[in-house]
Amino acid sequence: MSEPQTQGFEKVQQDAQAAVRLAEDAWKSQAPARLLAALQECDRVLQALPAELTVEGTGAPDPADALAKERALLWLWRGRFLVMADKTEVVVQGLHSLDQAIARLRPAGARDGAEEALAIAWMNRGSGLFRLESRDALAEAVRSYDQAIELLERAPERMCNALGASWMNRGVGLMNLDHVKDTKDATAARLADAAKSLERAISVLEPVASTQPAARHNLASTWSNLGMLRTRLEDPAGAMAAHRNAVDLFRPLVAAAGDAGETFELAARLFNLGQACGAAGDTAAALAAGREALALAGSVKTGDPQAVELMLRTRHALCVVLGGLLAAGRTKTADPERAARLAEAGDLVEDGLADLRARGQVSAGVAAAGTRLYEFGAWLYRTQQPQFLGEFLLEHLGEDKARAGIAAAAVQAARQAFVQRSFTDTTHGDMERVLDILQELGAVEARVKALGT
Repeated sequence: MSEPQTQGFEKVQQDAQAAVRLAEDAWKSQAPARLLAALQECDRVLQALPAELTVEGTGAPDPADALAKERALLWLWRGRFLVMADKTEVVVQGLHSLDQAIARLRPAGARDGAEEALAIAWMNRGSGLFRLESRDALAEAVRSYDQAIELLERAPERMCNALGASWMNRGVGLMNLDHVKDTKDATAARLADAAKSLERAISVLEPVASTQPAARHNLASTWSNLGMLRTRLEDPAGAMAAHRNAVDLFRPLVAAAGDAGETFELAARLFNLGQACGAAGDTAAALAAGREALALAGSVKTGDPQAVELMLRTRHALCVVLGGLLAAGRTKTADPERAARLAEAGDLVEDGLADLRARGQVSAGVAAAGTRLYEFGAWLYRTQQPQFLGEFLLEHLGEDKARAGIAAAAVQAARQAFVQRSFTDTTHGDMERVLDILQELGAVEARVKALGT
């Protein structure tokens, strides 16, 4: 090249390298404005690059292109930014960009850090495919993580977190690759493979978790996913142990960060632990984990539907445990322990539904969680305090068709219970009390009828 051509090339190369550094810094910050600026700079520089050399007859990128490395890294960063988007069409653009990066990094082999960049490209491709939420995309995501793992298994030790994350995500993908046509043996083999992937992730991440917060976070997530897998495999004790590990690993991360996102994540892990403890028959541990999860979720001042749904689901989980204890316990009304459980369950239901009503329009997931809580409340008052059943059903019925169906069923079951027992049964009080209850139930029936149920 002549001197002016050399100077022009160097300027273009420097611009490309500067754009890559800008992208790296933006990624570390995770600041939305910086991420957007870096994406725009990648686009600008890619468009400004001179025409790319291609392999004659195939049109494939030519590894001899002088700017092959810079092009690959610009495509890589562009793809990483875009697959984070919420919109499917943007994620698809990101996957295309990652494919462009892979096509340019593969021929480079192990030289100049290309294998590490290629592994990152495959990892992000898997992440983007996860977001498309289809079975075919999920299967392709697992294949992408396989490609990343093959490269990372021979990468330097500093890539252990990336390797562990790839094994974890491979396991998660396999866990969710359900298909109605799968045989029992095929499903068992796939879940066994998922378990091996998660266990491999743990073995990779454990040695570096104490010095790398990101690895500790991934290790906690791996244990959490293994806990959910063990629940599917009907191993309640194993699930409880896995979820406890996840909680223990995550606590220091919350203490260090202390932000709403980390607090919410710990609450979610505690919720999972509570569910596992309940399934394993450890009601005391289930209640302790659930109560802590609810307190943490409630401390996050956010209108995020996920946080609201978690609080409602946690309330319901606690109610299920308390309801089981009430149903199995003694019926003496003077029993203080029983009275405390009854009061706690009632408060969990009433406070949760009151908070939900105050929020107005909610997501489908939040509404469904509220319906489950209403259903438990109907059971609680019908079986434990029938004198409050009608009041509860009417107060929280609203215009909800699903709740109307629950209310109608509760009224019918309550009437049948009264018919089957003597009106003088002391568990229902005297005749006057029973008539008052029946009158309130009649008001519920009228309201349900008005809703067209």
